[in-house]
Amino acid sequence: AINIDAGLIANTSGDTIALTNGCACCSIGDSLLEAALSATKAAPPDLLLVEASGIAHPARIAATLMGVSALAPATCLTVVNGARWQENMQDKYIGKLFRAQIDESDYLCLNRFGQSTLQAFRDTGPQQPVVASIAEIRQTAPPERRGMASPETSSLLRTQTLSLPAPVSMKTLEDWLKNLQGVERLKGVVLIETGDRLPQLCLLNYTQGAFQLSRADAANTACIGEIVVIFRDSPDFKLGSGP
Repeated sequence: AINIDAGLIANTSGDTIALTNGCACCSIGDSLLEAALSATKAAPPDLLLVEASGIAHPARIAATLMGVSALAPATCLTVVNGARWQENMQDKYIGKLFRAQIDESDYLCLNRFGQSTLQAFRDTGPQQPVVASIAEIRQTAPPERRGMASPETSSLLRTQTLSLPAPVSMKTLEDWLKNLQGVERLKGVVLIETGDRLPQLCLLNYTQGAFQLSRADAANTACIGEIVVIFRDSPDFKLGSGP
């Protein structure tokens, strides 16, 4: 329901190419093919990853990439949202597309499934191998991680946007992140104090206890301190308890 990356789409780095002007199998089919050819022009990459939107046809995108001789036949991985799969399957507008995304994929990744919904999904007869089932992974997670996310409470996920002070010291930020409870995902742009140097603009990525900071583009100055949080239960996110 919240597009976490909407305000950060300009912050592309490395070998990332963003195509945002339409459907990959229609209006930007030529652009996708051109981008893939450009990526393989010097030498074939170890991996070329195409992340499609929720209304994509995986088989059509794979067929488009067949025009790039340097690439092996494309492999399709579909991530299935267990919190909404039954609703999507029965939807009169997207039901057929949703089923096609599963049937046309080579592998599945199951996210936000509890034991009952996981069994119900398997009863629908998908034949693809499951490369990762988040519900099952959490059952075998270490005790200190297991308490952070129960597959049976996936429907209790909530979202909130925070405004963090700027700039903030690295130690203060680290201490705050280590003490977060029930947070599944956190992302945003922060300004980090660097001592004698100018503050550093960084992209903050946090996932279930682990976080990463990377250089952010100057184009993101408008959203400094704006943090999107996906959390469980009701942890206290008052600014007084923040960094």
